[in-house]
Amino acid sequence: MTEVEELRPVPRERAILESFFTQLGMFSFDRAKDYVEKEKDNSKSAGAIWAALLAALAHLAAAEKAYHNMTFLGQKMGGQSFFSRKDSIRTIYTSLFNELRKVVTMGRHSQPGSAPYLEDLLSHLSEQLCHFTQARMEMADLYEKMHSLGSQKSINSEELVTTLEAVLHKYSTKFHHPILGRVEEGFQTEVDVVTQLLRCQAQVSEWSFLPALLSLHGANSKLIAWGLLFQRQKETRKHLFGGQSQKAVQPPHLYLWLQRFQAMLLAKFSFYFHEALSRQTAPADMRALTARTTPDYHGKISSFIRKHDASNVSLVFDNRGSESFQGHGYHHPHSYREAPKGVEQFPAVVSLPSGERPLTHWPNVIMMMGDRAAELNTLDKVVHFYDDKVQSTYYLTRPEPHFTMVVIFDGRKSEKDQHIASFLQEISGSLRNSKPFSTLKPGSKG
Repeated sequence: MTEVEELRPVPRERAILESFFTQLGMFSFDRAKDYVEKEKDNSKSAGAIWAALLAALAHLAAAEKAYHNMTFLGQKMGGQSFFSRKDSIRTIYTSLFNELRKVVTMGRHSQPGSAPYLEDLLSHLSEQLCHFTQARMEMADLYEKMHSLGSQKSINSEELVTTLEAVLHKYSTKFHHPILGRVEEGFQTEVDVVTQLLRCQAQVSEWSFLPALLSLHGANSKLIAWGLLFQRQKETRKHLFGGQSQKAVQPPHLYLWLQRFQAMLLAKFSFYFHEALSRQTAPADMRALTARTTPDYHGKISSFIRKHDASNVSLVFDNRGSESFQGHGYHHPHSYREAPKGVEQFPAVVSLPSGERPLTHWPNVIMMMGDRAAELNTLDKVVHFYDDKVQSTYYLTRPEPHFTMVVIFDGRKSEKDQHIASFLQEISGSLRNSKPFSTLKPGSKG
């Protein structure tokens, strides 16, 4: 299609297409579907290619609704349908892809005397939408994989980021027509947000302050901009006995899940970098800010210490093998600091209630991290140890590979104390941050 032909006026059809994709970009899936179906009924005398594209667009709106509401996730064979939900979303998009390919072919074999600029435009759009349906199928596969990771003890977020970057690179220039601007923008935003959140997850687990902060901020900014689409929209509801009311359009499940995942990462970030963040504000303000996170790790641990009279609770970072480690918070990339040795290879990320690690206990803690490494590396075992010399009891568990949670009590405590074991398992399971993946499926509890 030449540039001159694309610029020729096709006012009615182009206006219809722009209106449809605007509604699709604002997640008004039902309204978009009704709009093109009504237009198809009103255009029965129009050309075959126009009718074929309108039919495909109605199916696109239905597919987008299923995709954004994540209804295709997690149903096993022999469940409510003959197909797993993953297969059904693939079936929907594959069928849509085939419909769009037919429109492309019809445009290439248009009859003499027809409107070539319109048919070229419809064929060109359909070709780009074929790429879009393929991108959707790849993203649906990724969400299916993420959902399956919900029951695992550890998640390789970097591997997921690599997959997302490949999808973005493959499709970022494949549906660029101005009429598809909302579709392209929505796709880029979605992939960017998921990528930045997963990248943040990996960076927090490496105790990398500034990279994690930038990823979290980038995802949050895009989520806020995305959310403005819902705030601007109103949905009119007609009442049974007359009259009508308006209410904001409910965001789809995918958007709500991304918001929740971001909130959980913020809570973990606030806990892992509590010392660096607390330098920027007064203690009372810091407590108020962390109390707003879900969950509030600092508050939960402080409450546990008071309730059970614990001497200390610390999260220990094992930085052995980390060449870039320089301590809490941000450090200039060119600043020099000698690599830590001995006990300094095991700094306290957080140490409550005093904020300082208990130095007399630290050699014991490091020794147990080494001696009981096999048990701790199972990531769900709570290790118990009583040292008669210092008259203290230690409980250790490992939420993720480089981090160990330690609870220290004065005097002897039973290995079978369920309150302590349950507390450690709950905190560790939450810090692992894999449960949110299971909630990708609507109605699931994390």
